Formats: sequence, C-alpha cells, structure tokens
Amino acid sequence: LLDSEDKSLESAVVKVINPDEQCDGSLELQASSSSLVVKEILQEAPELITQQLAYLLRGSILFKCMSLEADRITEQQEKVLSILEEKFPDLPPREEIISVLQETQFNPQGVSIEEVMLKDLKEISDGEIKVAISTVYMTLEVRGSL
Repeated sequence: LLDSEDKSLESAVVKVINPDEQCDGSLELQASSSSLVVKEILQEAPELITQQLAYLLRGSILFKCMSLEADRITEQQEKVLSILEEKFPDLPPREEIISVLQETQFNPQGVSIEEVMLKDLKEISDGEIKVAISTVYMTLEVRGSL
C-alpha cells in the first residue's frame, strides 16, 4: 500500500518487490532492492534498461555494497552488475562510482540532520511500542559541530 501522499499513483503500481521476501533466512547478505528490480526487468522487459537507467541502478547497488568487502557482494548483485556492465561498457569503473559515493556520503553540506535521519529510517513495532532506528554516517569532526 502506498502512503497517503502517493495514493494517486496506486493505479500505476504493477508489482511490489520486497527484498525481505526474497531472503532465504541464511546469513548471506540480503539482496538490494535495486538488484531485485534489475533482475525482474531483465527477465520481463530487458529493452527497458537504457544506459541512464543502468547507471542509476548500478549506482544504487554499489551504494548498498560499498562499505562491504568485495567478496561480500552477493552472487545475485555481482551477476546483475556484470550484466549491466556487459550491456553498457561505457559505464564508469566501479571503483570510481564507489569513491564518489563514499565522498558524498560523509559530506553533509545542504542536508539537515532531520533529512539524514529520515533517509535510512527503519521502524519496528509490536503494536503498542514503536521504535525508530536510523543510520547516520559522519566523520567525528562533523559530529562535533552539530
């Protein structure tokens, strides 16, 4: 179900892809939403993936993986990344994308602390009690100035 502000888009929803449903319960890393979306598009309508879309989706997958060791990328993520890179050989090298993502991840200019907190907000509820958890990446120098 969509949030109230997105209700007008409900008729356009074709399919919901939930990474939690794709997880087999093992300790292997959960697949990123983007890699599941790319896999679905490649199976159903590969002609829809343009170079611009490949750039965007690949960046999203690499963002999910960038803090992990190279051998910690899931097999599915590696397969999807390889397919996109084969189809679009002009995409920038992975290392270049990861470097830019890491640089911007720790640069809070123009972003409020509220926006940072909401970016990765996860809520857990047992019906009565709601707990919100958020991940905030910042250098110690930035934290000291907040």
